[in-house]
Amino acid sequence: MKKFSFAQPLTPDMCGKQPKMQPPAAFMLFQNAASLHAEAIGNGTAALAERDCYWVATHSKIDFYSDANLMDMLTISTWVNPAKPNAVRGYRGYDIFVGDKQIAEGLTEWVVLNRETGFVRFSEFGFPDDFEFQDYQACGGKLCRFRDEFTDDDEVYTFTVRTSSIDIGRHMNNVAYVRAFLDCFTADEVASMPVKTMEARYITACMEGEELKIFKKRTDTGFVLGARRADGKCAAFLGITLK
Repeated sequence: MKKFSFAQPLTPDMCGKQPKMQPPAAFMLFQNAASLHAEAIGNGTAALAERDCYWVATHSKIDFYSDANLMDMLTISTWVNPAKPNAVRGYRGYDIFVGDKQIAEGLTEWVVLNRETGFVRFSEFGFPDDFEFQDYQACGGKLCRFRDEFTDDDEVYTFTVRTSSIDIGRHMNNVAYVRAFLDCFTADEVASMPVKTMEARYITACMEGEELKIFKKRTDTGFVLGARRADGKCAAFLGITLK
């Protein structure tokens, strides 16, 4: 299978209390892989902006298989699945390896939006005519649905969207939600958590200064977390499945 790949070491900023990769780092690396791949095929942020468009990740799932340790050399790869021309959602797969050892595999759903007309069809996403789509669907190609079933007892803390959470889209970056959700746990709990899968659903953009109520509920397989805006609606969810 043809992939776009790049390599980088696992640096301390991608670790937590233990010298191994923490889950937010995988979300960040996959986000970076998508951006680098888009630039390489001439369909990056600047190219989309010329068409008055931008892309937004709406759903991301990562299956974790093995640990990556501090200063391991990571190989991060990504590829794009084919879609019907009239579809408004695209799907992109990812993986992380250290040598022959697979660390993680991810799947992201994303959309392209025109600032004037809204959703753009997949046939107009801007892929080159000779672009090679790949049929293999990461994580089985399956994403779950989330529902806001949190009670007052599930509220953990209030998160204020500040400068460090804002990205070039001028709203809260997707990885910042994952970090905010994991702040519901102690550093020891995160370091020892046997994560099998993390799945994030991004619904609405949050801006600097907004306050989000962060909720955490235990489930039969792990946890589900939500970030609720002042209007009472959840802006994002995170599901954690434990091994």
